[in-house]
Amino acid sequence: MLGSLSSIAVSNGFLFAQTTGMIKTLQRNDDGLNLTERDIFFITSGLTMYGFFGFVLATFSDRIGRRWPFIISSVAVVVQWIILYKAQNIYHFMLSRFIAGIAVTARYCLNILVTPEYTSPKTRAFFLNIITSVSPAISTGLGHYLGNIFHWRTVALISIFPALVGIIVPYFCVESPHWLASKGRFQECEESFRKLHGNSLKSELELQYLIKMENCKLRQSEISNTKTIKAKLYLALKKKYFWNLILLSFFMSSYIAATGRVVLTILATNILEDMTGTSYIVLYNILVDSFILVGTSLSCVLVTKMTMRNVLFSTGFMANAVLVILSACLYFGAGVENLRWVNVSLLGVYFILMEAGPSPVLEALMGEIFPLEIKVYCMLIIGLMLSIFAALSLILFPFLTEVIGYSGTFLLNAIIMTTSLVFIKLKLPETKGRTLQEIEAFFKTNIFDIDEALSDERKNMLL
Repeated sequence: MLGSLSSIAVSNGFLFAQTTGMIKTLQRNDDGLNLTERDIFFITSGLTMYGFFGFVLATFSDRIGRRWPFIISSVAVVVQWIILYKAQNIYHFMLSRFIAGIAVTARYCLNILVTPEYTSPKTRAFFLNIITSVSPAISTGLGHYLGNIFHWRTVALISIFPALVGIIVPYFCVESPHWLASKGRFQECEESFRKLHGNSLKSELELQYLIKMENCKLRQSEISNTKTIKAKLYLALKKKYFWNLILLSFFMSSYIAATGRVVLTILATNILEDMTGTSYIVLYNILVDSFILVGTSLSCVLVTKMTMRNVLFSTGFMANAVLVILSACLYFGAGVENLRWVNVSLLGVYFILMEAGPSPVLEALMGEIFPLEIKVYCMLIIGLMLSIFAALSLILFPFLTEVIGYSGTFLLNAIIMTTSLVFIKLKLPETKGRTLQEIEAFFKTNIFDIDEALSDERKNMLL
């Protein structure tokens, strides 16, 4: 299952990387398609513009299990690659981007949600980093390299292969034991869990608590007549923990958008061209991809050596400081030749710090903090936030750089990031080494101890 999740992440990376090379070719009109700047803008933003519908698609995993949505969305990715390969006008491009935007977001959401359900508490952070950060970083770099030596249509054909893995491999995987337990299918849950984790004393204890907690929640839902998902969501809306999580998610989403991760992935070469006054496109692609790969690789080391909070806040505040320094250099050193590559170096350090801590850690936390029974629907809310913020960042970035320059834009981002990070620091507990049931119990009852959370005095709080 982890292999199929990684291949899906690789496929997602190709979707963004292929867009970079394609946009350059379309802007030069090498293919004679005569697309306007407005057309190219909509093609560029298409992967994020329709992202919300992908989060809607991901909610089907609550009804049909975790595997089939992966298969369905991967089929959609293959279809859009074929459409893109044959594209001859703006309508073909937009149809491809519409399908791709939905599919890539659905798979991104599912990777975040599902990976914690298939991994143990000890390895969860590491594997989440591999799947959400390292795998797409590798494919993004490879996609940029292929885009420099092949035509974008050829890259589209090559990109079909990792998408095919996402269709075939999940079919042969076991279903998520957590999803099975949430549906009361405890016998199947036990079989699936033991296939994934063996039957050691520690894993058996985790399985016992998983079944015990979900069984308790199912009994309480029968008593309170909240068995349907509509009733569960309505009940959650009345709970303080739910709104605390939504507020926490808002600042997480704000932070992710303010980092410029989506903007920098697509427009990094353009930014480097503007900052240096030169157009070494291949060199810039190599630099950007190297920065991202170094950062994501470093993250895998950090999460095994440090707590999640320490990784997040140490690298997060350092990245904010670097962004402020970069903003100052761009503002006060405008036109100074010797400062150009200093600015590029600072941007590289920022890339590395962001990918080493905040980006992968926040994505991991989004898959951990929500209750199992309404997790995918909470991600729908987060998806709305992320889609709006990501689309706004893409739309506003060119406008802001035109009005206040890169220095002002980076400073504004640093202010938003710092504000968000301070709030997250105040509200977020340490989750490393904790089971998903312990994390859920903490947000609902303010304690990690599951036995105490399941006591008669507190079990009503688990709904």
